[in-house]
Amino acid sequence: MKAIRKSVVAATGIALALSLAACGGGGAQKPAEDGADKALKTADPVTALKAAAAKGAEQNSFRTKGTRKDKDGEYVTEGAFQVKPHASEMKDVGPKTAELPDGVSHMITVGDKMYFNGEKVPGKKWWTFSVDGADKSKDPSTELFVRLTSALATSKDVKNTGVETVGGRRAARFQGTVVVSELAAYKGDAMRDKDRDFTVKQWKQEGVEKAVLTVWVGQDGAVAKTEESGKGSEGEYRRADEYREWGADPGIKPPPAAETATEKEVMEAEMKKQK
Repeated sequence: MKAIRKSVVAATGIALALSLAACGGGGAQKPAEDGADKALKTADPVTALKAAAAKGAEQNSFRTKGTRKDKDGEYVTEGAFQVKPHASEMKDVGPKTAELPDGVSHMITVGDKMYFNGEKVPGKKWWTFSVDGADKSKDPSTELFVRLTSALATSKDVKNTGVETVGGRRAARFQGTVVVSELAAYKGDAMRDKDRDFTVKQWKQEGVEKAVLTVWVGQDGAVAKTEESGKGSEGEYRRADEYREWGADPGIKPPPAAETATEKEVMEAEMKKQK
């Protein structure tokens, strides 16, 4: 809790400093944008990242848009996420396959029910099933961008590499390499234990020994974009996501019941295929 409070205080301090710079505080004669950029360029990486992760963990909802490239091809991704009550919507547009003839993968989660696009049952555009214990509103997990931001704060070579425009906002760009074995042994306050363990386990399962992380933090102290790249057991990968609409109602709803095949209907359809 002390670490989180320190990060929140740091976030407030950074946001205030950047705000004053943007307004030309202290009698500065330079343009507002130059003042804001100067504050972003001089932001300490670990302090800014810890503060951004703490601020991100407090957000109940947000939207993402990005790209992903892995062994299966290249994808354009969109997502909407809500912590309480738990709901999410993810859409990928990528290579066409037998399973996805249009190349579109669309998944909606509401509580403990998951919905997928695709005709498992003739005449139904969606199919669904329940996952016991999947209702994250009871024990919300930390979102991916928070884990990546925290992990980068633990990197031994993390640096502030300058300022860029992301989604129309000026943001400091922080980059470093996270070595999985070093992260596994990390005991500092930049990353919560459960997030560290989850991240290490996931990377090890994918055969990743180290990952290059880049996180952009805006002058409001919030994460504007994350990027992860590396090489695993199935080859090289890269994923980048921008974040927006913090706290806004994402309006996530399940598909129409008339267009959704139930678990029972899906099981019956699958059994018929096996005969």
